Amino acid sequence: MKRFYSVLGWIAIAYMAALFLYPLLNVLTTSLKSGGSFSLEQYEKVFSSAVYMKVLGRTMGIAAVSTVISLVLGYALAWFIASRRPSSQGIWLMLIISPMFMSLTVRLYGWLIILSNDGPVAAVSRALRFSQEVSLLFSNFSVIVGIVHYVLPFVVLNIYTSLKKLNPSLLEASMMLGASSARTFWRVTFPLSLPGVFAGGSIAFALAANTFLVPLMLGGPKTNLLSNMAYDATITIGNFGLGSALSIVLLAIVVIVLVLMGVLERRGHHA
Repeated sequence: MKRFYSVLGWIAIAYMAALFLYPLLNVLTTSLKSGGSFSLEQYEKVFSSAVYMKVLGRTMGIAAVSTVISLVLGYALAWFIASRRPSSQGIWLMLIISPMFMSLTVRLYGWLIILSNDGPVAAVSRALRFSQEVSLLFSNFSVIVGIVHYVLPFVVLNIYTSLKKLNPSLLEASMMLGASSARTFWRVTFPLSLPGVFAGGSIAFALAANTFLVPLMLGGPKTNLLSNMAYDATITIGNFGLGSALSIVLLAIVVIVLVLMGVLERRGHHA
């Protein structure tokens, strides 16, 4: 069995090297070439352009806001599920992850209907006479809504797993020593669940910063993120070097954020 799993491990390594590491190295080398020689020209274009810097700031801002909202909603949902009867928790988890059984494209079409001028949000607004014309589409708000919808199940699952690992005797001891429910939560439950929070936040931020389809369908050309700019530079313009440089910049920023989140997660484990 050990030999069998060793073979499977080497196959997995070869798979990752062929389908992930090699393409990534190819993108990196493409971004560092100009006229057949080594050059940082593409990166100079990225960091010297006000347009790309604006898009980069928008990408990081939307990713950060989406991550925070997802963590707040995800923690509330995970806490709600973890506090249900064990026999019903599986049903609630199935309801949370059920949207993942459907294509993201189909789900985003649903948000196109909900947030459009003829959608239910606009209809309720007109009925209450708040505004005659309400359209939340093609804005940062609609992109954040779509991203939160996309990443929320991942956040809930991570936090729920962390909450299920809590020792109930610790909570009982806190209550027996006179701590209120709120104090028990903030001094015992929440600190012990931080590993799940950081893990869920890492996944949420990585998915939010790299999403391509959500801003394409809900954001429009005025709310493009860096992934969309990399696609346009590569496919529309045909500048593979610039598209590769944009991709590497985005990857580097996401990796830095994930490393920082990993450090915080390890500290949470030690705590």
